[in-house]
Amino acid sequence: MDAPTFSSEIPIENLTESQRKAVYHVDGPLLIVAGPGSGKTRVIISRVAALINSGVRPYNICAITFTNKAAQEMRDRLEAMGTATKGAHISTFHSLCVKLLRWYGQRAGFDSNFSIYDDKDQKRCIKDAVKAADADAQNFAPARMLNIISNFKNDLETPEEVRDRADDYFLKKVSEIYACYQSILDDNNAMDFDDLLVKVAFMLRDCPDVRSELNRRFKYLLVDEYQDTNHSQYQIAKGLALEHGNICVTGDPDQSIYRWRGADIGNILEFENDWPNAVVVKLEENFRSTPNILAAADKLIAGNKQRKKKTLIATLEPGSDVKVRDYPDESDESYGLAGGVKELIDDGSDPNEIAVFYRVNSMSRSIEEALVAQQIPYQVVRGVEFYARKEIRDMLGYLKVLVNPDDDVAFVRAIGTHPRGIGKATIDKALFYAAGNRINLYEAAKKAQMIESLNRSAQAKLVKFAAMLDTLKGYAGGPVAPLMEKVFSETGMLEHLQKQGTDGESAIENVSELINAAGQYDKQMAEPNLTDYLQTIALYSDTDAYDAHSSKVSLMTLHAAKGLEFDNVFIVGLEDGLLPHERGLGDNQELEEERRLFFVGITRARKNLNVSFARHRVIHGQFIRTTPSQFLYEAGLEVAQPEIIASVASSRSSGLTMDYSDSQVPQEAPFRPNELVEHRKFGLGRVKEFIGMGDDSIVVVQFNTGKVKSLMLKYAKLTKVNI
Repeated sequence: MDAPTFSSEIPIENLTESQRKAVYHVDGPLLIVAGPGSGKTRVIISRVAALINSGVRPYNICAITFTNKAAQEMRDRLEAMGTATKGAHISTFHSLCVKLLRWYGQRAGFDSNFSIYDDKDQKRCIKDAVKAADADAQNFAPARMLNIISNFKNDLETPEEVRDRADDYFLKKVSEIYACYQSILDDNNAMDFDDLLVKVAFMLRDCPDVRSELNRRFKYLLVDEYQDTNHSQYQIAKGLALEHGNICVTGDPDQSIYRWRGADIGNILEFENDWPNAVVVKLEENFRSTPNILAAADKLIAGNKQRKKKTLIATLEPGSDVKVRDYPDESDESYGLAGGVKELIDDGSDPNEIAVFYRVNSMSRSIEEALVAQQIPYQVVRGVEFYARKEIRDMLGYLKVLVNPDDDVAFVRAIGTHPRGIGKATIDKALFYAAGNRINLYEAAKKAQMIESLNRSAQAKLVKFAAMLDTLKGYAGGPVAPLMEKVFSETGMLEHLQKQGTDGESAIENVSELINAAGQYDKQMAEPNLTDYLQTIALYSDTDAYDAHSSKVSLMTLHAAKGLEFDNVFIVGLEDGLLPHERGLGDNQELEEERRLFFVGITRARKNLNVSFARHRVIHGQFIRTTPSQFLYEAGLEVAQPEIIASVASSRSSGLTMDYSDSQVPQEAPFRPNELVEHRKFGLGRVKEFIGMGDDSIVVVQFNTGKVKSLMLKYAKLTKVNI
């Protein structure tokens, strides 16, 4: 095919000079370094439109991004531009890989009707793998093993390769566990999330005919958020463009925040080495945030060395200064934040345009309490929890078996949704029979009358259950919602929940919500099918749960905030040990990632940015004194004088904070420096400091063990020791 000829008549308006250069680049590698708020998504969709309008068939275009929501936004905006995109592939990496594995599974050596195991399924498998490898679950904790195996997979290391390089007992045993875990997945015709990437990367490497076919199909490859790709994704992108070189990647090293799950910032930093003839375009103009916000972001990120230097150029008029708040403790921080949110809403701000970011999920609890006290509606953007509920997992267990009969994990889940006279002993005997005859548990249940170790009653119950699944399977060829309704009623699950009282009512409501969501899926798809639906559920992420039209304030981690933007942003917990996280202290690479995370948080704000920290916080169950984050000073953010709560009760009921100096709060110190005291748990120690804050006063004690503890006076129950 000849290279496309771009015409100046293509109706893509209001592009800046740098955006235009990126959009109308023709053939060959292209790196777009896109700062936050620089119109990156606009450039990607404009480039797709320009390619199609210049004669490239949509069928020959593949655009990859990192969230389902971002992929849907790209499709919607292209449709709004009037571009005929039918046939173009626009999806996440994982969705693309699932499609490729469904297409080419047989040629790559596995069945294409595989299940995708979520976190809980994986945990069940890894526990069995640790046991099968005869490993001690304390020394080889299943959760840790999953993390280690995930890292191996991201690096495209097989169990055999790990075993061959193992030079100590621990790594050799880990390689055994890895092999057992992978064998369990294979036996169930199942894949974990890493496998979806790994198997495609290997397929592109080991099957030249498949690679060539895909290079002919996807003649123009666009990869968004390239700074967040791991080694598997890097190899997939390289394989899909190896024969034509038409790879366009966009991203920003300053926004690489997923190192903990395998992302390699080197992929974008080394792009020009991988593709020596690459054209580089920098998008530096920011159309999102005020100059005040951008100045803080620029100062902060300048402290990183692993980056491609750029400057954020403001296009908006100056706005409000970034506000820094200092509170005595985390509860006061939460109530102060709630007061600030209430003030914004009372002044006419849309709750949809207010967001609160924090470093770890556990920080949301006190914020939620404060918002409830102020009667402020909010949503916690943590949507995957819905799919972790028992009744939801039970429903999905039935559906998975209907698609993939080899999925023994799903079969066991389905048969155990409620009492039906089939206990663990029966299942274990059926599993033993299945393993001995090299069949799946579903088939073993059909042949239960041949399992001599079972009595006739148990045999009949297994046969009956398998027959019920066979009947339901006959309805699995069309829309998903009607099938779900049939599964819910005919399996006895609905009847069982109806007998459970209030808890059962709540579970029924959740299943109804799942069925309604499936109905929405059915309406959106031209040809809805159960396999595709289960794939969509399996790849659901927290960000997909964000509802931009909820009329609620949004609470989320800084990681979940990536890709979103709000008029008003609050970032809490700016303390060393939280942001930067404790693992970033003393490790330059980790510290740079934490700095990038704060940079991402700052640049989500359009008009107003509020950051705060607490002088004291409960961490790991202990009330300790904190240190303001170094990032505050790096960003040039002035720390105001401490805000001390005059009356905790009154401030928490009103959401307001009141300033006063220590001299205005006369309080006789019950403990003085160097006094000998005793604590029933920590033993003897000497008082180092007393911090008078009324009901929330703190006693700092150095105990004879050498540890220093900051204890809240009203809970400490310290006694003075007279010598």
